[in-house]
Amino acid sequence: MNRPAVTPDVDPALKAMFARDPVLVDVLPAIDVVPGMESNIILTSGPPLPWAEYTGGQRSAIVGGALHEGLAANEAEAIAKLDTGEILVRGCHDYSCIGSLAGVTTASMPVLVVENLATGRRAFCTLFEGAGSARLNYGSYNDEVERNLKYLSTVIAPALSELIRSAPEPIRLVPLMQRALHMGDELHSRNTAASLLFLREVMTQLVSMDAARAKSLTDYFMAGDYFFLRLSMAASKLLSDHMSGTPGSGIVTAMAFSCKEFGIRVAAFGDRWFRGPLPTVETSGLFEGFTTADIQVMGGESPITETCGLGAFAQANAFPLQRYQGGTAADMVERNLQMYEIVVAEHPWFKIPFFDYRGTPVGIDVNRVAETRIAPLMDVGIAGKNGGQIGAGCFRAPLEPFVEAARELARGGG
Repeated sequence: MNRPAVTPDVDPALKAMFARDPVLVDVLPAIDVVPGMESNIILTSGPPLPWAEYTGGQRSAIVGGALHEGLAANEAEAIAKLDTGEILVRGCHDYSCIGSLAGVTTASMPVLVVENLATGRRAFCTLFEGAGSARLNYGSYNDEVERNLKYLSTVIAPALSELIRSAPEPIRLVPLMQRALHMGDELHSRNTAASLLFLREVMTQLVSMDAARAKSLTDYFMAGDYFFLRLSMAASKLLSDHMSGTPGSGIVTAMAFSCKEFGIRVAAFGDRWFRGPLPTVETSGLFEGFTTADIQVMGGESPITETCGLGAFAQANAFPLQRYQGGTAADMVERNLQMYEIVVAEHPWFKIPFFDYRGTPVGIDVNRVAETRIAPLMDVGIAGKNGGQIGAGCFRAPLEPFVEAARELARGGG
């Protein structure tokens, strides 16, 4: 049987998270808003590694980021400057950013700015690159990718900034997320409803804009179903960051992986990473022509949504995902129910109609993971060895970092 519902007040970290209200305030270049960002810094996903340890698509994406910024004239020069430290690689999480797949965020890239107005704390995420398979954060960099990145920064970002700033009041994200969950999203691998709800939210401002700008934005919003994912990630990052530093709390505040390893942050330990091996594939739905042999893990920080009770922790809201990431509806229900075993609360905001509006499981507790030996699940996009997206799936986190964190807590750490 699944554990009974408990109040979020059972843990002060969750209480801090539920006191927040993330709103979208702007879209601006990272260099202008991300604290500590410099022109020669490239942010990437996962517990930070020395540059030499990045491999595969994540390494290619970092090099592509350097070329996009004009920090080097060619790949060889970029690698040489990364080798000497003239170009620096840092972790997204350390800069209040959250990265999709390889997570590359550079100085000129536009980022969504999500803020809790009461505290002034912010979180940032780059824009969705579009529906094409060739994307920088899926390990691809070529002329097509470069043209798209420039289009996002010179056309889409300024228009989107104007749209957001012209809203009569701040765009609150939680109400949109709540409604989307009741319309078939889980707000990680499925954001169809949320993206359309956002478009509805800004429609009045959109039709009042210059016609050319309005058309560019409309085309961008309608090009795919994943615009809102970056907002879901930024909102989740902001909410999770408010839990960080809570003494004695074993609540997980981040789950992320690089090309090499998986890591978690825990409320009691602030910014410290507990590291382990890469996650394993629980189910996968691969595009035509690809097999499991083509899969390459190149990082990802979108499981920040799972730390807030979304994604795989709300999978029973999104049965259409069975066609996208494998498995059956019954599998999705069973996996979702399993996640109640490793959390301390049921979400007061986010509900699952299929479970008679039971709150999603929230507050992953390292002690419960260590006790039950049930590792968290994560809905993710799947990258290929030659770059680009080749499918989607449900991954299972490794147990090791949760067990290590639980042991450290038992010894009085944090």
